[in-house]
Amino acid sequence: MMTKQAKYLLTLLLFSSLALYSGAQEPNTTYFMPRIPQMSFMNPAFQPTCNVYISFPGLSEVNMNLGNNTLAYSDVIFEGPTGDSLITPLHPDADVGNFLNKLKPTNSIFSEFSTNLFGLGFRAGSGYFTFHVKQRSSLKFSYPKDFVTFLLQGNEKMKGKNLDMSNFNFFSNHHLEYSLGYAGQIDDKLDFGVRLKYLNGIANLQSKDFNLQLYTSQSGDSLSLNSDIDMRGSVPAEVTTDSMGYIDQVDGIKPGVSDLFANPGIALDFGVAYQITDELEVSASVTDLGFINYSNYVHNYTVNGQFSFTGVDVSSELNGNGSSDFDPAGQLADSLKNRIEFAYSDQQFLHLMGPNIYIGGNYQLSERVDFGVVSRTRFFAGEVHQSFTLSANTRPIPGVSFSASYSVMNRAYNNLGVGLGLRLGPFQVYTVSDIISAGLWPENTQAFNLRFGLNFVFGCNRRARILDDEPMIR
Repeated sequence: MMTKQAKYLLTLLLFSSLALYSGAQEPNTTYFMPRIPQMSFMNPAFQPTCNVYISFPGLSEVNMNLGNNTLAYSDVIFEGPTGDSLITPLHPDADVGNFLNKLKPTNSIFSEFSTNLFGLGFRAGSGYFTFHVKQRSSLKFSYPKDFVTFLLQGNEKMKGKNLDMSNFNFFSNHHLEYSLGYAGQIDDKLDFGVRLKYLNGIANLQSKDFNLQLYTSQSGDSLSLNSDIDMRGSVPAEVTTDSMGYIDQVDGIKPGVSDLFANPGIALDFGVAYQITDELEVSASVTDLGFINYSNYVHNYTVNGQFSFTGVDVSSELNGNGSSDFDPAGQLADSLKNRIEFAYSDQQFLHLMGPNIYIGGNYQLSERVDFGVVSRTRFFAGEVHQSFTLSANTRPIPGVSFSASYSVMNRAYNNLGVGLGLRLGPFQVYTVSDIISAGLWPENTQAFNLRFGLNFVFGCNRRARILDDEPMIR
């Protein structure tokens, strides 16, 4: 029977899986919306349509992308056998085997978020300069199917077998980003762009290694645990350990202003766009190629060893000779500390950013209508994520742009997206999502992303720019 603690842990895990995949990753639909300046975040070779744009904190951009790679709402909350109530896999009438069959060997929950604190872009001759300050956060938690099986069914069916829980992985990072970019032309057909980023790490927590094996004897009367765990992080806290390396106390520290610049890093974006014909353009870019050196408030913790559990000796209690300080939980904890080695250090470490590779093509059917396709390969927390997006884009009247898209991403094929940009004088509002279909069939949706914001834009009249041979800045 599942304990209350195990039931609480599994409930938290299941409902966390429904948390939408929040990703600082850009919605792919944005790739073909040149009237939105934030398009250049995906390929720095792209130049915004307007001569000048300005972005302010809390207005210019909120970018989120939430979800998991395995479970939809209907997998966690569904009709019971009688059809008159909704139940979860924890309910006694639930088909546990059917639920477990939906899990993959490794299951992940994702969450990222970014916002533009300040942005400025302006055209200078045939080139375009940009400057941005962004705040970015990301989180990923992976868990093995064997762990959920153990929580739901216990180890009764695991006699003589090894329970592999080595696929646990946790990653979280929060940093500030200051970037300076330039987009220019090599000739009439080839454009290029580069963006240099200075990074400041605010907090980081990750599992470098997490190898955990649990073996149940054939008779079921003993358990053997093998652990090889390496955790590292940078958080404002002071950690105290005892003589054996066991964490004794953790005290929070209020960070100061200087701490915002204590974990420096650097990253690079670069891209190209080539006009094959008047109608067909191909492009490619690499973004977020870099690292952060975490050296402030660094905590490294390792757990290594082997432990066998055959029960707690209670014979003295049964025959009445036990002492008043009998503590089976304490005995177990002491035994763990004697068999498992704990080590703590404050050695600095490098956090590698998760780069993105974009490859796109765009065919212009007319001055107001074009079609595009983009492939995105993302390296995130030790995994590779591939997505493809088809997009139809139109600019029916001045100041309005609209895109409709279909994407294959997050191992799902039901992703319909839209993008809308609307300019009202110097104000431009926009919203973009690759998975607007989450509102159509939420019970079958595993993810959702959204970008929205407001820009101040100037010099957006294309006809005036063509007639004016003078550069805006000399």
